[in-house]
Amino acid sequence: MKKVFYLSLTLFLASLLVNCKDTTAAFSPGAGDARITGTWRLVERLYPINVDYYVQDSFYVAEHYKKDSLFQNGLFVGIKDSVLVPGQYQKTSIKVTKSVDTTRQYAANPAQTLTFGTDGQLTSEGAEMTYYLPTKYYRVDTTYPDSLFLNLYISTNRTTVAFAQGVKIEAQTLTILPRCERACYSKFVRVP
Repeated sequence: MKKVFYLSLTLFLASLLVNCKDTTAAFSPGAGDARITGTWRLVERLYPINVDYYVQDSFYVAEHYKKDSLFQNGLFVGIKDSVLVPGQYQKTSIKVTKSVDTTRQYAANPAQTLTFGTDGQLTSEGAEMTYYLPTKYYRVDTTYPDSLFLNLYISTNRTTVAFAQGVKIEAQTLTILPRCERACYSKFVRVP
């Protein structure tokens, strides 16, 4: 009797799992912008990096008396003597972290590419494009007449979140301007 009950319970749970469907609606940002659709290869990046270096410094320790105590059977028994330590300079090194801008050029092979589809989908290829891996969709936002923004959409936890980055399009060059504390950019050229 127990076997029949467990078998029917297992079959019931299996039928529920088979009928499980993803209830999230398909997301579509709309048609892609003709100025940006196609494949773009990364050629240059400007980004900040942290550089650590050490500075040597010295400080003066004034003369002082060092008390010497007697340690016996795990206990301090008392002050045995005191010794005069003459004043001296001691050297030390101080770690300094500085943020500097660096520009990196990228070769044609291996290609680091972003592909903007006509249906609003975004795909990335290459080791340097890991920043764009979770991004599946894009849309060019022309809300402001004097500037363009690239809205990138990340789908996570059954929701789609957009974040905007500035974009400049000049002939066959695309420059993406992420939000940074200082100047930074990623420059791409169109792949024929």
